[in-house]
Amino acid sequence: MKPFQPPPHDLRLQFIDWAKQHGHSPQTGAAPFVDLQSDFDLAGGPADDGVRERVRQDLAALGDETDVAVQFPPVYACTNARGEQYRYSLMLVIAEDSVEWTGRVWRGLDYQGVLTGRGSGPRSNYTHLARMAIERELEQPQPHYTRG
Repeated sequence: MKPFQPPPHDLRLQFIDWAKQHGHSPQTGAAPFVDLQSDFDLAGGPADDGVRERVRQDLAALGDETDVAVQFPPVYACTNARGEQYRYSLMLVIAEDSVEWTGRVWRGLDYQGVLTGRGSGPRSNYTHLARMAIERELEQPQPHYTRG
């Protein structure tokens, strides 16, 4: 068995683009990304049994690199009462006494759309307020996405 070589630089860049496009952080996106790759793409030829796991670990570790981690917004996961699993990224725009939020939502690899809202109250609660509103909307049979 040959020693493990980290994934080629272009595979890492493809992974970063893919993870951001599909609402994943490096930690949550490494496994699904590697599962989508052929053995040849991962190892440059036939792969041994452990290469997928080593590539997963290497890609997930990108989240610990400061210059990579700052490229990813926080991604939250939730499961609604019907058992549907969602992920969403959250962006807050904070004013003096209020907040506006934008949440980009995914189910699996499928991008669902954008949920927006606004609220007011103590600044320390803005993230919690936005998350509650987004997750409440995801309980609806047809969430009201504002744009695609």
